[in-house]
Amino acid sequence: MKNNKILAFTLLIILLSAVSVGVSAQTIEVTEAAKTDISLNEIITGTIAPIDEVDIPAQISGIADKVNIEIGDQVKKGDLLVKIDDESLLIQKRQAQAALDSARASYDELKNGATAEELDRVEASYEQAKTALASAQTNYKLMQELFNDRRSLEQQLVSAKQQLDNAQQSLNQSQVNYDQAERNYQRSKKLYNNNVISEKDYEDAEDAFDNAKTSLNQAKSTLQSAEKNYQLTKATYDNPTELKQQLENSRSQVENAKSSLAVAEANLKETKRGPREEQVRAGLAQVKQAEATLAEIDDNISKSKIAAPFTGLIAEVNVDDGEMISAGQTVVRLINIDQLYVEVNLTASTVSAIQTGEKVEVKAESSQNYVEGEIANISPAADPSSRTFLVKVKLANPDHRLRAGMFADVQIAKGQTGDAVVVPIDSIVGLNSDQPYLFVFQDGKAVRREITLGVNNNSQVEVKSGIEAGEKVIVRGQSDLTDGQEVEVKNQ
Repeated sequence: MKNNKILAFTLLIILLSAVSVGVSAQTIEVTEAAKTDISLNEIITGTIAPIDEVDIPAQISGIADKVNIEIGDQVKKGDLLVKIDDESLLIQKRQAQAALDSARASYDELKNGATAEELDRVEASYEQAKTALASAQTNYKLMQELFNDRRSLEQQLVSAKQQLDNAQQSLNQSQVNYDQAERNYQRSKKLYNNNVISEKDYEDAEDAFDNAKTSLNQAKSTLQSAEKNYQLTKATYDNPTELKQQLENSRSQVENAKSSLAVAEANLKETKRGPREEQVRAGLAQVKQAEATLAEIDDNISKSKIAAPFTGLIAEVNVDDGEMISAGQTVVRLINIDQLYVEVNLTASTVSAIQTGEKVEVKAESSQNYVEGEIANISPAADPSSRTFLVKVKLANPDHRLRAGMFADVQIAKGQTGDAVVVPIDSIVGLNSDQPYLFVFQDGKAVRREITLGVNNNSQVEVKSGIEAGEKVIVRGQSDLTDGQEVEVKNQ
């Protein structure tokens, strides 16, 4: 019985020894401590923003005639996004064009002076005014004679009737001449248009027609004066008591005729002299004003078509078909995410270590890998409240996987240490403790080394003391090791 107990105890000791040996031979992985350069990196989280972003306002008020886009649509530069109804603007344009044509015609007329036809008309008006004055003066003289000698009233009445008859005959003949000249003119016009007669023959017929028209008008004026004179003489003969009033009326007619002649004479002189310089300048100013009005309307018609200023994506649409739009109202928000900015806020110490054009590593929250970015812009002034500097990192986004508003980490190299002993940061036990350490593989055992750390870049760390370059550092399985424990290297 006693021997059995001794045997059992012996077997237990052997079993425990075997277990102890199995625990000490733990499997590990190692890497050599290398002497190399190490960069000091800092990771800052920022926000992704589009490289181009614009709120597109309506530049004129009106009704949205057509909204061609929806949120998320891809558009190209120049694509029509929204069209504002321009019917009233097109009406205004036609009116403005007509006003411009009229202003140009008036200006050309001023600049070039009166035509021969216009000069003929002004001269004819002047001659008519002279004739009217002579007639008024004759009538006034007659009234004076009648007023001074009533015995001659009967003789004056006979004379006035004779003048009236002569004026009527003259008018009849002028009408016949006018009708004949008009027929000749119309016939010559057709023949000229059909290339049957020469231009001179046509112009001769036209001049003859104009002269006949002038003669007819003068004959009508003479007849009117003769009729008035006859009626006045007859009224005086029939009612001598009205003679004084008729004399005063005839005097007023002379004064009016003189005024009309003065106006006609001034018009004739001005027409012959040509326009004054200030009149030409005023005409030119009216042309320019009409041109400016038309240009403004054309500009508003152009503004009724709201187009994409660059290629991008529609982020917001703030108007529907048929909706009233006010000038200045934001209609569409357009962004370009072919390239993006990661906007980060850096401290003074970090921002002083970078410069524009420098390459950095960027990892978006939706990605597991870092990609290359470029520092595009560094704010020259710190934010007053946070005392940080806004930095924009440009990032390519050809497949549009990244979106504005996402978070992203930017890894910035703040400096570099050369010729340092470097180990993987994961090999350190107690990295943030007062006394970090690691294990090296030596003679089949794990040997603990207390170390002094330098800079790190989140994957590697500088070891200032505690190990030498070339020593084999345990990088996997080190957390459960004890100093001097036997180990087995897996990756050798």
